[in-house]
Amino acid sequence: MAYPTFTCAYEKDHNPPLDAEAELWFQEARALEKVRGVKNWRKIVWLYEKAIAKDHWKAMHNLARLYRTGWPGQPGVEQDTSKMLHLYERMIKLKVPLGYYNWAVIAENGRGVLKSDRMASSYMFQAAQLGSPLAQVRIGQYFAFELPRHKQDDDMAERYYRCAGAQDNLDAIGKTASFYRNARQNMPRALFYYQRAASLGSARGLSYLSGAFEPMPSPIDNFGYQPDPKLHELYTDLWNQLERNPELHFPDLMKDYPLPPHPTQGFDAEHPDRRPEL
Repeated sequence: MAYPTFTCAYEKDHNPPLDAEAELWFQEARALEKVRGVKNWRKIVWLYEKAIAKDHWKAMHNLARLYRTGWPGQPGVEQDTSKMLHLYERMIKLKVPLGYYNWAVIAENGRGVLKSDRMASSYMFQAAQLGSPLAQVRIGQYFAFELPRHKQDDDMAERYYRCAGAQDNLDAIGKTASFYRNARQNMPRALFYYQRAASLGSARGLSYLSGAFEPMPSPIDNFGYQPDPKLHELYTDLWNQLERNPELHFPDLMKDYPLPPHPTQGFDAEHPDRRPEL
């Protein structure tokens, strides 16, 4: 894959606006999907289709997901690749970043379309240019890990990861944290992104934070930080709260509990006296 000059774009600046009534139908469908046990798939699909009639691109994405895998039930949702592709095409026509990313993935895997690395890379780059954080981390992964070692470009990878990590996508933020931990060996910046994920309701982020300050730390999990029983207790308590209510967010976490400096790397391995900024 060859990519032009890097540009950082945010998904929120390119996503089409959502119709208010369609958003209500979408949220009702999402609530029904979260019901434990037998789900009313017929009503869920009906609500998504109503929202899609008003160009609700999130409903398109979710319904396409159902058609991609199929879901059992009485009745369930029958797997239907052609309907999935049709919904992805509609997202692309609306210039939804996630639509370009979805098409890149199916082209890469040959799911419903002819497998094509050229098409996949083209759509992946377009998705990244439109601000898709998932596409940005995918390109970052390519530069950091998938090229032959002498051609890997951690600096270019970092640009994509940082752009993705500045957006509110937990998967992208987690992958950004992993990049800093594994490729850069930059522990304070890695934990910074795990804290950012935790503030958005990530159990994984809270687990890493709790482990980092554990009184009797594991050398694998402590990121090289000094034990801190109070911080360990704080993050363990937040993890327990999230376990009881997975919808919780902690928006003031980073402001109220800024990370202490790392014993050897400071606030950032490359800039020890400067706190990481998005």
